[in-house]
Amino acid sequence: MDKPYCACATPPGVSGIAVIRMSGEGSAAVADKVFHIRRANGDVRTVSDMPGYTVAYGILFDPSSEKTVDEVMVTRFCAPHSYTGEESVEISCHGGLTVRQEILRVLLENGARMAEPGEFTKKAFLAGKIDLSQAEAVMDVIAADSELALRAAQSQLSGSLSGKIRQACDQLYEAMAVFEMWIDEPDDEDAKIALTKNTEKLILARERMAALLDSYRQGRILSERMKIVICGIPNSGKSSLLNCLSGYDRAIVTDVPGTTRDTLEVQTTMGGIPVKIIDTAGIRKTDDVVEAIGVDRASGAILEADIVLWLVSWEEQDRTSEETMIDQVMSLPSDTKIGLLISKSDTADEKEINDKKESILSKIREREGLREPDLVASISSRNGDGIEKVEEYVKKTYESLGSSTSQGVLLTNQRHFERLRSALSKLDQCIDSCKMGESLEAPSLILRTALEDLGEITGDSVSDTLVDMIFSRFCVGK
Repeated sequence: MDKPYCACATPPGVSGIAVIRMSGEGSAAVADKVFHIRRANGDVRTVSDMPGYTVAYGILFDPSSEKTVDEVMVTRFCAPHSYTGEESVEISCHGGLTVRQEILRVLLENGARMAEPGEFTKKAFLAGKIDLSQAEAVMDVIAADSELALRAAQSQLSGSLSGKIRQACDQLYEAMAVFEMWIDEPDDEDAKIALTKNTEKLILARERMAALLDSYRQGRILSERMKIVICGIPNSGKSSLLNCLSGYDRAIVTDVPGTTRDTLEVQTTMGGIPVKIIDTAGIRKTDDVVEAIGVDRASGAILEADIVLWLVSWEEQDRTSEETMIDQVMSLPSDTKIGLLISKSDTADEKEINDKKESILSKIREREGLREPDLVASISSRNGDGIEKVEEYVKKTYESLGSSTSQGVLLTNQRHFERLRSALSKLDQCIDSCKMGESLEAPSLILRTALEDLGEITGDSVSDTLVDMIFSRFCVGK
C-alpha cells in the first residue's frame, strides 16, 4: 500500500497559521500516532473515530520523545468526498518555519511521505473530481495578480471552458457518425443530402471554435500581461513616465542625456488591466558602447510591444533623431498600438504643445506608407496631467481585442490555445475535403485527430507523460 502523502499548503515565511495537508489511504492512522485530541465534537478519542468534515483541537507530538511540537486543529475528510477523492487530513498549526518543518518531520517518521509537485490536484483529476483544464485553472487562481485574471481563472475552474470544448466535441462526434454511416454508400441521394447538412453543421461548429480561439487575444494579456514600451530620444521624459505609471521611483531621472542604459520593467495594472511597462534607453546614434547596446535593446523591445508610448518633448530640437523615431515607430505592424505623447506639458502653453503635435504629424504624413498614431495626447509626469487618457487608452485597447461571440469564456492558457488552433486547422481540412467531394473516409479520419486535440485540453485523451509534465509545474502543497 502506498503511503499517504503530505506537504505544507501555505507559502514560506512567518504567518499566524499554516496548513499542512495529508491525503491518501492511512492518513487518519498516521495522524492517530502523533495527535492527542483535547476537544472534539462528540466522544471521539482518535482522528480515525472523527466523522468526516469535523475539527478537533489537541496536541501534535513526537512519539519518539513524547515532546509536544505544537497545539493544532485537525480536520478530517472522508473518501470520496474530499479534494483528492481520498481520505485526507488537514493540520492547522502556528505559522513559524520551524513548527512546520517539525510537523512534517514527525509525519514522515510515522508513515507518511512528501507529496510530489501538484500531487493533490493530480489525484483530484485522476479521481474525476475535475478535468485537466480545471486542474490547470487551480494554479491560475493562485497566480492571478489582477481582478480580471482572477475572474477568468475562476470561470475556468467552474468548468466554463470544459463546457465549450465538450460542446464542440459532441458536434464533431455527431458529424463523424454521419460520415461513417454513409462511408460505403457515398453516391446514394440521401447520403448526399445528409452530407450537405453535415458540412453546414461543421461550418457552424468551426465558427464557435474560432470565436473561442480568438478570445486568446484578451486571455493572453491576463496570463502574460500587456507589454507597454516607452520610447523616445534621450531626455524626452521616459523614465519620469515610468515612475508616474508605476507609482514609485523605479527609474533614475536626471537631466543628463543617456541616463537610462538598459530596459527597466515594472509590473502593475492600468485601468484594471495587468501590464508590464518597459522603459528604454533613448534612441539615438552614439559612440558609447554601453549606451549603444541599450539602444539596440530598446529597438528590440519596441518590436515585441502590444502598445508603444512614443514620448516627444515639446522642446525637442534634435531633428535627425526625431526623424529616426518616426521611421522606426510608425512603420510598426498595425497590431502594435502607438500612442504619441507630447511630454512635459506643465512647462509649455497650449500653443507650443499643439505646434509640436502638428509638426510631428506633418512629418509622418509626408512619408508615404506610414500610418498615424492611434492616440495623440499631451502629458505631464510631474503633475499627472493627461495620464488618465493613457490609462483609458490601455483599457480600450484591451477591450478592442474582445470577441462578442465567445460568451465570456476567455482562453488564457497557451497549451489550450495551441491544441484548439490545431483542432481548428484540422476541421478546416475536413470541411475542404467535404466541399471537394472526396471519399468520406478522409474527413472522418481528420475529425478523429481534431477530437484528440480537443481531448488534450479537457484530459479526455491525454498521455501520462503530458499529465506528469503539467502537474510538475504546480507547487508542492497543491
